[in-house]
Amino acid sequence: AGGTDWKRLSSLLMQLRKCCNHPFLFPGVEPLGGESYAEQLISGSGKFALLDRLLAKLFAQGHRVVLFSQFTSTLDLLEELLTYREYKYCRLDGSTNRVQRTVDINAFNMLGSSRFVFLMSTRAGGLGINCQTADTCILFDSDWNPQVDLQAMARVHRIGQTKVVHLYRLVSGGTVEERIVQRAEKKLYLDQMVNRGSTARAEQMEDLSASEMMSMLKFGAACCFATE
Repeated sequence: AGGTDWKRLSSLLMQLRKCCNHPFLFPGVEPLGGESYAEQLISGSGKFALLDRLLAKLFAQGHRVVLFSQFTSTLDLLEELLTYREYKYCRLDGSTNRVQRTVDINAFNMLGSSRFVFLMSTRAGGLGINCQTADTCILFDSDWNPQVDLQAMARVHRIGQTKVVHLYRLVSGGTVEERIVQRAEKKLYLDQMVNRGSTARAEQMEDLSASEMMSMLKFGAACCFATE
């Protein structure tokens, strides 16, 4: 697992995860500003197109949303989408200082707040964040570790929550992302195995070999070369 081949595959895996989110995450792909930029931002990614329609519906119905992503670069693009659609939002990632964080959380949870979306980096949203006034949680992408995603969802499931919370996880079908979600589900099963005392079986499931990583990279590639 420590060899150069494994590192190369891991790097390629990260590039494929970017493909699932948006092509603008790659250097030199973004067009120059203007009306066409916003249109390409939405139509350039299936996730963004779906999210745009989902947010419009949630906004019309008076819901409030906490939106998570693993990558701050993806949060930048999501911020541009929200600005284009004129939704009021807050943002929290690893670079947000403690004072700003407190101000944003209070502004979001304030009675009659006009903030519709709270953009959050999945890992930065772990400590003492309370967004109980939101009733919708959207995971834009998924983490290898399911506990991180569960912690993110817990930001909305807080004492003071009075509504039914809806959870949405966006996954690009037939891609490496689908395999990441499957593996995360395996890890949740693995937790159950450890708690039952079957540690040897759990350790065996935990290892991600180079061959398994290679099969993840190949997964869904046939779709790209299909003639239909």
